[in-house]
Amino acid sequence: MPASSGEADSPQSVPMLHQALQAEEAGDLEGALRDFRHLEAFQPDNPRWAFETVRLLLKLGRQDEAAAAFRAASVRWPRAMSDEHLRSLVPGADLSFENTRLALAEHCPPDSALKRPVLVDDEAAEVQVARGGRDVVVVVFAGLADRLVMPLGLFDRYLAALDVSAIYLRDRRRMAYLHGVRGLGRDYDETLANLKQRIAQLGAREIHTLGNSAGGIGALAYGLDLGAKSILGFATPCYLKDDADDWDPRAPVFAQRLRSLTPPEQRDFRARLEAMANPPKVELWFGADAADDRRHAETLAGAPGVRLHPVAGMEGHGALFALAQEGGLGPALEAHIGAA
Repeated sequence: MPASSGEADSPQSVPMLHQALQAEEAGDLEGALRDFRHLEAFQPDNPRWAFETVRLLLKLGRQDEAAAAFRAASVRWPRAMSDEHLRSLVPGADLSFENTRLALAEHCPPDSALKRPVLVDDEAAEVQVARGGRDVVVVVFAGLADRLVMPLGLFDRYLAALDVSAIYLRDRRRMAYLHGVRGLGRDYDETLANLKQRIAQLGAREIHTLGNSAGGIGALAYGLDLGAKSILGFATPCYLKDDADDWDPRAPVFAQRLRSLTPPEQRDFRARLEAMANPPKVELWFGADAADDRRHAETLAGAPGVRLHPVAGMEGHGALFALAQEGGLGPALEAHIGAA
């Protein structure tokens, strides 16, 4: 088990684990569930057993029990879903708005803090707008999963608390926004032009861009071309040169297609920043122990306007959610976008 998954499986727990797995393999799901609950009682600081219990409940079709167990485990271990192994155990668990909000607890802006209506996310939409009362707009670029680790409507509570407008984008072309967004244009240039029109219609005089994972690529590219005041990226794969495969094996088909179809100068963000007379602030958050995300961010270290923000104790790809769970997301957004 990775260190972020909690306490390692102890020698005493191994026979119990084998018993549970053998029971499951034999079709005795109730027996396997009982064994995992014994493991949870025996080793309560290891989150694996709680999520194995959720997995068995789902497999048994006991959805209500699984949802309750998942909520309890998410509150006990709020960073668990950033661990790929734990997340893989419960692919059918309820990761809905309310359960995610519950995991954020008091760190999610309450209704009393909201200065404008919150986005009601249409998950089929590629372009959505939430209008605020200030002359500030944040252009938000969702990742390949079409969200920001958390649902867009939940993230929008943070921007609603700042009373800023937001334009939410999804890239169904799966080209990290470098070939445009359907609904705004046929290519990058047309998308950029129409995005500028949308921003003008909102009356915004100050622009910020924000993206998570592959969405951070869009935040960088469009932020530079829109004249953004700041670019905020979370777990952003910002090194897109051809030798990236030598050390980052993730999503190879996506990465190779992106590089083969996008001009090198468009995806060389360091060179673009160094060529600017007045570069924006570029703030990059990543898991301090997430080797690939850290290395991507460090390729921009020392470039004009760039600051790196390692999230301590984080080894997964969910830097944005981890920051939110620590209570740091709201203050970070306020620091860079400004208070209402």
